[in-house]
Amino acid sequence: MKRITIAFFTLCLLCATSGTLLAQDTKIVYLESQRILMESQAGKEAYKQLSSLKDQKASELEKKQNKLKTMADQLQAKSATMSASAREDLEAKYDKELKDYNRAVKDAQDELRRKEVEFLKPFSKDVDEVIKAYSEKNKIDIVLDKQSGVIAYADPKIDITSQIIAAFDKHNQEKKGKAK
Repeated sequence: MKRITIAFFTLCLLCATSGTLLAQDTKIVYLESQRILMESQAGKEAYKQLSSLKDQKASELEKKQNKLKTMADQLQAKSATMSASAREDLEAKYDKELKDYNRAVKDAQDELRRKEVEFLKPFSKDVDEVIKAYSEKNKIDIVLDKQSGVIAYADPKIDITSQIIAAFDKHNQEKKGKAK
């Protein structure tokens, strides 16, 4: 619904100003923010760190899951020969481990989301700065993002994604050079 609203207002804005825009020879381009994220050096590094964290969490969860499976197998195999109190104790331990596992899954998902935001927040700010500088340098009036769903079709010749990736990588190299 939000995308439709954004698309509608963008279309209304373009239609309302189309006479003025055409008269002034407006330059409109688009980019693919997801591609910038996936193909830029900073984006690749961020996803590498996220992937490493994801693998670590998956390994931890797999250990907990294997422990649960072992307990479930024990419970199934021995329940017929166990006393009622021993079976209830084992079932209680299994229930506790299951709750711990479910909590660990939720915690891992929450941590991954937080880390993604932590990595992407400065990334997004830097990309916005690069897009603004690129647009001012190249006298671009409007930059649309294809990921927003506003663009139904655009000629690839007005796609500036590759240029933004190159400018962003250069910006990050300069930033790292100054930090040293």
